[in-house]
Amino acid sequence: MDQALQLCFRFVAYVMFGFSMEVVFAVTGIDRMLGYRLERRVPRKYLEGWVSLWMAPLHGFGVLFGFELVHDWVGGWAWPLRYLVWCLVFTFAEIAYGWLCDKVLGFHSWDYYAQSRFRIHARGYSLWTLLPAWGAAGMLMELYSGLMRHLSPHVAGYFLGG
Repeated sequence: MDQALQLCFRFVAYVMFGFSMEVVFAVTGIDRMLGYRLERRVPRKYLEGWVSLWMAPLHGFGVLFGFELVHDWVGGWAWPLRYLVWCLVFTFAEIAYGWLCDKVLGFHSWDYYAQSRFRIHARGYSLWTLLPAWGAAGMLMELYSGLMRHLSPHVAGYFLGG
């Protein structure tokens, strides 16, 4: 029960962190990565961001069972090598999840990438311009994941009355 509660805590924490990062990115950086201005429903001054609930499995399970495992493997490497690993791993994860969503749902929530000249694959499963951002996201996730792994036994203990 303790292990399951720790996993649930980290799953929720990773989903919320991922959603937060997506909203911030939608407000601040997506236009630059796409190479064109996205049409927005409200004026930019409102700093509107967006996220799709279809991303919850990628943020939760992807970090819990993908990122944590890879980080355990490369955690001792020099930071430039880890940065490159995260560039590739995050890009591959985005491509794989986009392809899966496309096959199962008939779309992926970032299908507007297909309009960019920087797209990877005709359907726009990722962008070449995102590689550096994915490396930075991986380095940030190392810190956040470390914190969540440290906190999860304490959170489980709290809820189990320990």
